Amino acid sequence: MFSLVVTRYGRVLLLLLALSVALCFPPAAVRAAESTSTPAPAANATPSNGLAWRNIGPSAAGGRVAAVAGTDLDPAVFYAGTAGGGLWKSTNGAVDWQPVFDATNVASIGAVAISPRNKDDVWVGTGEAWPRNDVIAGGGIYRSVDGGQTWKHRGLDATAQIARIIIDPRNPERILVAALGDPFADSDERGVYRSGDGGQTWRKTLFVGRSTGASDIALDPAHPDTVYAGMWQFRRSAWHLTSGGEADGLYKSVDGGQTWRPLSGNGLPAGQLGRIGLAIAPSDPERIYAVIESSAGILWRSDDGGDHWQLVSSNTLINERPFYYSRIVVDPHDANHLFSVSVELAESSNGGKAWHLSGQHVHGDHHDLWIARDGNVIFDGNDGGPAISRDGGRTWDWRKTLTTAQVYHIGYDRRRPYNVCAGLQDNGTWCGPSASGDERGILPSDWTRVGSGDGTWVWPDPVDPTIVWEAAGGGDNGGQLDRYSFSNGNATDVSPYLRDQNVVPPHDLRYRFNWEAPLAFSPFERDTAYYGANVVLRSSDRGASWQPISPDLTRNLRARQGLSGTPLRRDVTGAETFDTILVIAPSPLARGLLWVGTDDGNVQLTRDGGATWLTVMVPTLDADARVVSIEASHLSPGRAYIAIDRHYSGDVRPYLFVTDDYGATWRSLSANLDPTAFVHVVREDPRNAAVLFAGTERGVWWSANRGVAWEPFPAHLPPSAVRDLLVQPDAGDLIAGTHGRGVWIFDDLRALEGRANAEATGLSVFPPRDAVLAQRDTPTTDTQAAGTNPEGPAAITFYQRTAATTAPAIDIVDADGHTVRHLAGMHDVDDRSVPVVPNQPGFNRVFWDLCADGPTPWERAPKWNRAPEHGVPVLSGKYTVVLHRDGAALRTTIHVNADRRTIPTDRDELRGHAFLTGLFGELGQIDEALNVLDNLRLQLPARAESLDAAAGDTALATRLRTLAAQSADIERVLTSQPQNS
Repeated sequence: MFSLVVTRYGRVLLLLLALSVALCFPPAAVRAAESTSTPAPAANATPSNGLAWRNIGPSAAGGRVAAVAGTDLDPAVFYAGTAGGGLWKSTNGAVDWQPVFDATNVASIGAVAISPRNKDDVWVGTGEAWPRNDVIAGGGIYRSVDGGQTWKHRGLDATAQIARIIIDPRNPERILVAALGDPFADSDERGVYRSGDGGQTWRKTLFVGRSTGASDIALDPAHPDTVYAGMWQFRRSAWHLTSGGEADGLYKSVDGGQTWRPLSGNGLPAGQLGRIGLAIAPSDPERIYAVIESSAGILWRSDDGGDHWQLVSSNTLINERPFYYSRIVVDPHDANHLFSVSVELAESSNGGKAWHLSGQHVHGDHHDLWIARDGNVIFDGNDGGPAISRDGGRTWDWRKTLTTAQVYHIGYDRRRPYNVCAGLQDNGTWCGPSASGDERGILPSDWTRVGSGDGTWVWPDPVDPTIVWEAAGGGDNGGQLDRYSFSNGNATDVSPYLRDQNVVPPHDLRYRFNWEAPLAFSPFERDTAYYGANVVLRSSDRGASWQPISPDLTRNLRARQGLSGTPLRRDVTGAETFDTILVIAPSPLARGLLWVGTDDGNVQLTRDGGATWLTVMVPTLDADARVVSIEASHLSPGRAYIAIDRHYSGDVRPYLFVTDDYGATWRSLSANLDPTAFVHVVREDPRNAAVLFAGTERGVWWSANRGVAWEPFPAHLPPSAVRDLLVQPDAGDLIAGTHGRGVWIFDDLRALEGRANAEATGLSVFPPRDAVLAQRDTPTTDTQAAGTNPEGPAAITFYQRTAATTAPAIDIVDADGHTVRHLAGMHDVDDRSVPVVPNQPGFNRVFWDLCADGPTPWERAPKWNRAPEHGVPVLSGKYTVVLHRDGAALRTTIHVNADRRTIPTDRDELRGHAFLTGLFGELGQIDEALNVLDNLRLQLPARAESLDAAAGDTALATRLRTLAAQSADIERVLTSQPQNS
């Protein structure tokens, strides 16, 4: 800043020298010149109300990529379709990524196909085709003809999950689709569909049953009328998965998918089959590979176009969990070189007979693969994000730059700024800051991995925030519980019961733990932890020992407590362990009051710390009603809210209930929620019990009247399933854990908490929360994979029933009545990044950076060389916020506190403020002079013309023209210097 002032002095002297002729002008002319400065433009329309969620990450964790695509027409273009985070595109070789599918409001991607004739002609089948326990349904098929900028819905809405799209290389309007269908219910919307008119109409050409869908399609590139399809019977419930049936098998069409015939015998396995994955070698179309879920083997090969087959491998490395993988990809120029995507990426160089590991240093659980025509570029989609090889698979690049983390549950601590922790699908458990002082944002390096496996429930220790408790599903000991210490970077296993849920049937286990075994802490005895199995376990010694404090709280349905995976292969994770506790909710008001919800429809209550229990379930709920969330009220101990999930039985409707009498009676609150999106979580605002939040399969809803009426949250969130919501009580922020787009924060809920009163008056400005003066950098949003910091330290929010006639403005006034900052409803002449007060019906928000108005800018200088756009940081203290709207003035106050970590004393604060005020004042005076001189210089040509016209002093006119040219040259030199000069 000091060097800027010195430079300004030099420029004033140069311009004064060049404009010495200005002394020839009379004083009136000078006064006229001062009045000709460019006026500010009229107010611009503001497209947003300023309310926004901000994503904080973590990108470092990755997330499941279910489908990938590349094109030989442009080696820089790639698409990655995620399990719950939408479709992403890269135009620079998989270095940077942008979401391109958010406008469709569909989060789950099953298939991506690019036309071989046009790289901008892209088809997307929605609904992930790998139906594990967290699979998200899609919404049909879409097409883009402009490279993903815009999309048109092309039908097939009810197919739920789409496994493959094939574009006829001769005619891009001819499309084949493998529709897997609903994994949770029988339906007619599954099988192979065909369109000859670009998706305007569809005909189902292969259908073998209401429980059997199409798992894959392969087209012969040399003879595009020859097509193969795999049909697969699959059903998933909360306690079991069935893979394989009598109708499963391999089918062939020789008329472009219009008619089909089954293939059997001739070397193909007999008996029941499961999932089938298909691939045809582009360099030898007679070579066909089929990975088949069969007790007779794994990989079959045909060398004569499907007439005869031979078993070439039974190596389980190829396909360890068939329902979750089953995909083979062949090198386009070598029929014997192929890859299998499974837990590991496997590679064969001899036609599938022998296999070895590939994809070293890349995340496991691979789902899709694309190989360029040259065989060198390989694009892989796995549970950790996209990875790419450019040397045929010898080395790989895995950047982890997509924020597609699949959150199960979140936790927070009470620090300032607070930290957020999240348990992630197949990517462990992570903790990171809610805000940072780094101008680049919340970086991947700001996040710490505190647990492995499939992170589920997580919470910083209520007594010692350097310790994090985290639970994990999956593995041989699902439901494991650990305590991680930031002090030494080690995790301690504090699991209450070591067992193997994957070999021992759940009905033979002493305790049964859900994939998402719940963790909770007592608000009264902060060293008391609760962990849920089929009983509630309690520890008062930091997890060193556990004691059951309840009987079996489930319905204990033995028929639903077997090992999962029939008829061909057991699953290996324990994800379907049933008759378990899903949620434990201690009351924040009454000691010893705990609410418990189970996966079989039970709600249980104890009011004496577990000595006695009472079943208080909703009478209309059956064993298919999973009680996924209970919120114990912050206002009344007898009040609780529950969310019910029935989608495992094919019912996707939302179910919310409330009780005010300890569960004796229940009342439904689901009336006007989205009827097609079930609810994952319900929360009550701790500061206003009338305000509720619901996280659904498609975003966040909220209510201002205890659930009587619901509406979409007033800030936009990208399409995602919201698995968890929490209100951080100190900051008053709403934190959302999404299953595909990471963690999001909505800063400062005061406006929503006060909406009811604001609606009654029609106009209200809400008291901002206290702001902190700290040395912080300007937030940015263009750093790769960085989370977003708050836009500013002070959020000012107001409500108006209708938009104002003229643009509203806000003044910040100090204790002496002086306006220190003016926030106007307009941009200035060069669209500088100044705060703009929005003008939308309903909520409006603008951020104040805690700085005073900036000094007068040098108007003709380039943007990089102007005065700062803000002024000196204000002093700590109490300020009045004045909203000016259509002649009315509404007031509230804001307290600005100094951060004593960076400004130790009041004396330091005053000295620094005085110095900066003087410096900014000098800079403003200089730029005011520069503006006057600029205006005088601009009048020189006109003055010369007037002298000529008046037949006056021609020598003076010539001198004026010369000086005008010289001063213009000087200005070009002064304003064209690089920004870092």
